[in-house]
Amino acid sequence: MSDKWIRCIECNEVTHVTDYDCSPQYQCDEKLEEVIEKPMDDMRNFMVQHRHHKIEELSRIKDSFISEGAYVEPLKVSYFEATNGKERFVIKKWRDDINDPLQYELISGYIKTTISLEVQLDEIRKQLRDEIKHPSITETKIERFIQIIEKVASQFSAGDKIEITAETDTPLISYCKMDTDFTREILRLSEEIFSAEELKEIEQFIYRNNNDNEPMTLLLKRAFTIEEENSKLIELEKEESHLDKVVSQRTY
Repeated sequence: MSDKWIRCIECNEVTHVTDYDCSPQYQCDEKLEEVIEKPMDDMRNFMVQHRHHKIEELSRIKDSFISEGAYVEPLKVSYFEATNGKERFVIKKWRDDINDPLQYELISGYIKTTISLEVQLDEIRKQLRDEIKHPSITETKIERFIQIIEKVASQFSAGDKIEITAETDTPLISYCKMDTDFTREILRLSEEIFSAEELKEIEQFIYRNNNDNEPMTLLLKRAFTIEEENSKLIELEKEESHLDKVVSQRTY
């Protein structure tokens, strides 16, 4: 899909340049019981409407897409950043009805994103009980182990490099791998809880379950706001539940 956009500077309106600008629309005529083809030329319509105005080309900024809903949700509201090489803009994209064309709104500003990490508490408990049985680890030790994981995860800094190991069906939640420093610190603190033999089991457990969307990976949750030039904040913070995986690799 094209990442080219045309902005009318005077009206501050934008249109997306695509290969489908001239694709016809089809409407069902119930009286005639047939489908009517309606010719379209979106780009030409925009250029005619703004023919005496100054226009410029915008390019989408890579990896700036964010949305309130699932990727496959047709009525979701989405945002991404675009630039003319000098200024940065946010383009809002949505439709009110599944049969309506996409609408776009241009906002002078940028997308401000914050992230947090969440431990998969229930998944870790279940996996520990399933994997380590002979002998099993006591519930008290399991809970203390989980507290250590939460403590180490809370030390995460927004400037740290994160390896995304799996995606969900929303851009607001991903799974990320615990890096070597994280796992070393967890094991160091766990020495106070487990015997030498148990600690070996725990170390193997961590490495077995720290990929894709497995229990020892962390949930990376994003919240975002659209910050306009006038500093007005449009709050769009979202909390999402555990969702189906879509395996991916991405580095932040």
